[in-house]
Amino acid sequence: MRLTREIHLVASGSGGFDLTDPYDCNAYLVASAGEAAIVDTGIGSAVDALLSNVAAAVPGGEDAVGYVLLTHAHPDHAGGAAELAERLPAARVLASPEVARWVAAGDERAMSLERGQSAEFYPRRYRFRPCRRMEPLSDGERLRVGEVELEAIATPGHAAGHLAFLASGAASACFVGDLVFHGGQISLESNWDCSLQDYERSVRRLAERPFEAFLPGHHAFSLRGGDRHVRAAAQRFNHGFVPRSVV
Repeated sequence: MRLTREIHLVASGSGGFDLTDPYDCNAYLVASAGEAAIVDTGIGSAVDALLSNVAAAVPGGEDAVGYVLLTHAHPDHAGGAAELAERLPAARVLASPEVARWVAAGDERAMSLERGQSAEFYPRRYRFRPCRRMEPLSDGERLRVGEVELEAIATPGHAAGHLAFLASGAASACFVGDLVFHGGQISLESNWDCSLQDYERSVRRLAERPFEAFLPGHHAFSLRGGDRHVRAAAQRFNHGFVPRSVV
């Protein structure tokens, strides 16, 4: 599903647009000047469908993909990393340093798999496949994808090690993962690494960065004036309140 000239939706579950596995997050493709990056992977059971959507979206298909980027370690976002690493041997698989460690080790406790299963976010019998090819990506690092620059922004709160990816150049967009949702909602969960204090700092930080397309990990996106959703969450925090949580 083409969203802008450079950005495509290549996976989405029942919490989004039902393109792939029901448990998948929204996964995106950035494609520019013959190069491409995938942002988030889904839970891992619909990699064939994801890659089919990549092939339909960009000349060269899988061969164009130079990066697989993870916003955080929750399995609906990172579960397909191992298979994508196998299927895309030339692509670098990147996440924040702590998320890279957890995904490489398949640390199900760190990614709160059991909690997610009890909440029916993931199938009961699901097991996470470790991705040994993980590389760390630090706050503020920038990657080039053709004419698009992607900046990694540390945004913990929903989960430890969470990154947002801010696109500039040919595209103006932010891949916000599960930090903020449409209308300024957030996602507070009773996991060990969900922190309201970190959430407030991250939302305020991201609210200082203007962008057009708002591309969250679930639910609706916005293609124009998308930064208003982050500013709405920041305004609630600034007034001494907690934004509404989607879960």
